[in-house]
Amino acid sequence: MQKIKSDTSKIRKWLPLILCVLSFSSCVLWIEAPSHIEQIEDDEYVGKTLLIHHSAGGFTLKEHWYFGKQSGDSYFYSKHLDKNSDLPPKLYKIVAKYQEYYHGFKRLLFGKYGITQYLIEFVDGKTDKRLFMSALKRRKCKEQINLTDPDTGIKIDFVCD
Repeated sequence: MQKIKSDTSKIRKWLPLILCVLSFSSCVLWIEAPSHIEQIEDDEYVGKTLLIHHSAGGFTLKEHWYFGKQSGDSYFYSKHLDKNSDLPPKLYKIVAKYQEYYHGFKRLLFGKYGITQYLIEFVDGKTDKRLFMSALKRRKCKEQINLTDPDTGIKIDFVCD
């Protein structure tokens, strides 16, 4: 009996510290709650083809962590690049629509929804990472009516430059 009493006294001694650490951890998790991304219902842009010029920007790895993140996830960023670049434009196809959802403190500040993003892929082949692009209207992508790629014969719906 003496041994059992001794073990519970050690737990009682450390219990306030354990509770303090757990409380602090839950507060940090609530404040820094990572967002999550999930695929949502397609809209009128899914299935469209994009011709993206080098001058419009490029893809960079997503630095922040979120639930659902995969290795190599990248996003399109607008960077003022040389308009006279010799790099040819690339054809992409929008394959899915994703929504970012906030949790914790971010949700209080910004609301439930984060950025709506489109998953795009190269038309001429798959890549080993997911490429995301936010709304086309903000990206200065102009809708095209009668434009086709001369090399592939694929109809181009938007040109981003």
